Amino acid sequence: RYPRLARRMGLEGQVKVSFTVCHDGKVTDIRVMESSGASILDKCAIEAVKKTSPFPSQQLEAKVIIPIVYRLNGQKE
Repeated sequence: RYPRLARRMGLEGQVKVSFTVCHDGKVTDIRVMESSGASILDKCAIEAVKKTSPFPSQQLEAKVIIPIVYRLNGQKE
């Protein structure tokens, strides 16, 4: 979900997040690699990764790097 305060403030940006998916599917070592420039979006991106856990179990641990993009469509609450 788009953070309500960020929406009201018209904040947009991209957060590059890295994390490790363990054998059991749990997520660890979540880090912001590149900030959006807005701490509220960065924190929300970390929470979004936490909420996706657990992933399906696997044989190997995997390091994942993803961009999470926050973009408004001209609508504000």
